[in-house]
Amino acid sequence: MRILFISPSLQSDQIAETGYQEYIDVHYCKDDHLNAIKLYVDSHYNVRSQVTIEASKNKEEAEIKELQGFAIPVPKASKFTQYSIKSTKDFGSYNLKYLRIKDKFRQTDYLIEGSKVGEKVESFSDLEFIEIEANISNDLESEQVKIWLTSLANSLETLVLLDEDLLKYIGTYLDQIITEKPMDKEMLELDLLLNSTIAIPHTNQSNIDIFEKHKNEIFYELSNMSYRIHKRILTACLGNEQKTIKQIYNEVKKEMIQVQAFPFFLSVMSTLVTFGFINLEKLEFYTV
Repeated sequence: MRILFISPSLQSDQIAETGYQEYIDVHYCKDDHLNAIKLYVDSHYNVRSQVTIEASKNKEEAEIKELQGFAIPVPKASKFTQYSIKSTKDFGSYNLKYLRIKDKFRQTDYLIEGSKVGEKVESFSDLEFIEIEANISNDLESEQVKIWLTSLANSLETLVLLDEDLLKYIGTYLDQIITEKPMDKEMLELDLLLNSTIAIPHTNQSNIDIFEKHKNEIFYELSNMSYRIHKRILTACLGNEQKTIKQIYNEVKKEMIQVQAFPFFLSVMSTLVTFGFINLEKLEFYTV
């Protein structure tokens, strides 16, 4: 049995617009058969429609089978929908010229448009249900970029709920970072970005006390301003049970002019998560 726990804070505006929220679960069954299910959940947390996806890596398109007996019709996608993403104003298209994300689960092509000049690079998620195509600067190492794109594809493939609005940050983030070899910290930042509206960060007073006591040992180059930023994010997460990463960011940036750029906030958050000062409650299915 697969169970999904949904916090009230994760109910999006889409429910008001459509009457449901779409959640995706991909997993291996006991017989090692790869299975994917779409759930359409209403504002009362009732599953109103359900779709089984025959998830075969050998098929060009995933086959969708509707399960009967639910109250509202299942949205049927006869073909892929193209969805153009307008990046943030900071997207300079210097290193990443163009990005196309083909999502077989959601039957959608997400296009982050810049320029189609440059070298073309393609990558797939581990289960091959997410395909990413990018055009990059000719000065970049394509194999290094592929590692970035594969990490992005794998994160998208495991997302229970995709907030399409977050994709506007992807082009900006990758454009600034793909010139460097991907490290664990940057991979975590990318994951935090994609989960920023469906993950709840929290901490306790004990963690904050440890941070205060050992901050100079752990963060030996921490300036006074950086200390204030780290401390403010920690206090914003103290006892938190409802606010998402994005909501914490919006709260902190209102008080601190130094925390305006979302990628910068994610960088600090990833550091605090890595050292265990902040824990994350992600939206995910559990097997029981």
